[in-house]
Amino acid sequence: MTTKKMTAVVLRVSDLGESDKIVTLYSKQAGKVAGVAKGAKKSKKRFSNKLEIFSLLDIIYDDRGRSGLVRIVEAELLTPFISLRQNYDRYVGAVLACELIYYWSGENDADKNVFNLLVWALQSIDSGKSPKVVHIFFQIKLYTFLGYKLHLATCIKCGVAEQEGKPYVFHPGRHGLLCRNCRSSSVSREMVSLSMNTIKLLQHAHDMPMEKLERLRFSDASIREALLLFKTYGQYLLQREIMAWNFLEKT
Repeated sequence: MTTKKMTAVVLRVSDLGESDKIVTLYSKQAGKVAGVAKGAKKSKKRFSNKLEIFSLLDIIYDDRGRSGLVRIVEAELLTPFISLRQNYDRYVGAVLACELIYYWSGENDADKNVFNLLVWALQSIDSGKSPKVVHIFFQIKLYTFLGYKLHLATCIKCGVAEQEGKPYVFHPGRHGLLCRNCRSSSVSREMVSLSMNTIKLLQHAHDMPMEKLERLRFSDASIREALLLFKTYGQYLLQREIMAWNFLEKT
């Protein structure tokens, strides 16, 4: 029997029968992987307190290809992110991050940038940073890695930039901004109004390396605008509602 090893974040966990668990992971080496952990509900050694949502693990598994599930042989806990399961606001922020990765990733389609971004988001929320602000940074980077970069420098139709005091809208179907003069010819119910202050902050967030993002300061108004933008954009692209958004907005 040949075993493999991967470093992974637990995205979802569900029970299978009286003693087993099905665990969905996102790993650096293999992307999204679903596996069965035999006896995990009764294990006091191999899996005890390890196969928990959000946990960062080293996994040894047997890729036998049966029913699309791998067999999880062992798990070593690297980071438990305990506070993400104990604090409601942090829990909601972490769930949304994991749900987005779950729906955006394909089976066995690894992307180390996406994996590192997910770990960064969980670490940031676990350390006490605002889940809403973390999600602004997380999602602007995520959509760039996925090939859906937001075009925020100019109006995507006429090319005009920085019309102070004149509202822009973000058009999800066109992945970018429309100025006041161009928006009337591109009507969409998904369009989101954005102030110039929010647009500039998002441009900086896109261009900055992860370690410098904390320098940016978002007002409450800009946080609301940015989150509505990402909620609308993501649900437009996925063509599905992500329920965790509704809880994040209420925190």
